Amino acid sequence: MKISVIIPAYNAEATIEATLNSVLSQTVPPHEILVLDDGSTDNTGIILESYKPYVTVLRLSNQGVAHARNYLCERARGDIIAFLDADDIWHPCYLEVQSRLIEDYPDAIAYFTEHENFYGYGNYQWNTESVDLKISPELIKPVSFIKRYNKTPMNFQMSGCCIPKKVLAMMGREPFRISGAEDTYFNHLIPLLGYILYNPMPLYAYRITSSTLSAKRLKNSLLIINAFQLLEERYKKINNSELYSAFKMAFALRNRVGGKFLMGAGRIPDARRKFRESIKVTSNPVSIAKSLALLFLSYMPTPLQPKWPSSYRESKSQTRRP
Repeated sequence: MKISVIIPAYNAEATIEATLNSVLSQTVPPHEILVLDDGSTDNTGIILESYKPYVTVLRLSNQGVAHARNYLCERARGDIIAFLDADDIWHPCYLEVQSRLIEDYPDAIAYFTEHENFYGYGNYQWNTESVDLKISPELIKPVSFIKRYNKTPMNFQMSGCCIPKKVLAMMGREPFRISGAEDTYFNHLIPLLGYILYNPMPLYAYRITSSTLSAKRLKNSLLIINAFQLLEERYKKINNSELYSAFKMAFALRNRVGGKFLMGAGRIPDARRKFRESIKVTSNPVSIAKSLALLFLSYMPTPLQPKWPSSYRESKSQTRRP
């Protein structure tokens, strides 16, 4: 089994060394490590040069993470593609465990593992002595995966995902679309193809910084809705009413979330439009009732309305394991 690690990097000078060192420290080394410098304007390129020949460095003008991932997937030569973001850190046994899961469950179409959060720009110190490599994974049905992903998307991030390259080929030339919502797009393509394997063992560290905490939630929410709009045609074509119904409920949920953020931003007509769209998307009575309630509240006098969520994540100063 040959594993290709692919890492898109844009202005990642503060984190890329720790990320690459975590790959080079794997107990089961990958066949290749591909990093795309996606038009960085800082010292990312210089740092990447110092990792040659252990790392294959590719360069393009900045075209966004969706294009970067597609570009890397096309050039990867391994049987398995292991995704990693340029600011996250793998446990030394990450690829060892993923390799074992892929061998034990060859019919799964994607393999996810759990993560731990850490804050700041330092390295992450794994307590390797306490790691229990006995694996109790879960095979998730496509319908269940859609529901769980839209409830707890942080459990299914790209830095903890491996996928056979033959599965990527089944997705078409662009398994990733819409930068900013490319993970959502990808993670709603895979349920169309089969079961997903989930390992609850935390084997990568997800870095949280001021830039991630201050992300524009409204912008991201609207991009996710765009991803669902692109996906809808693919779901319409499948002969699986249960799966399509789960997708439509998730689509309605995303419209409601977008509407809430629009209300928080004072864009009331746009918010009401999203609430109405969420009613039209699905015939599920519970989903419709939730959307109608939000639409009703949007017409209430301001003092009687709920506190709508802010368009921005609040910044935190908390640090952990620098």
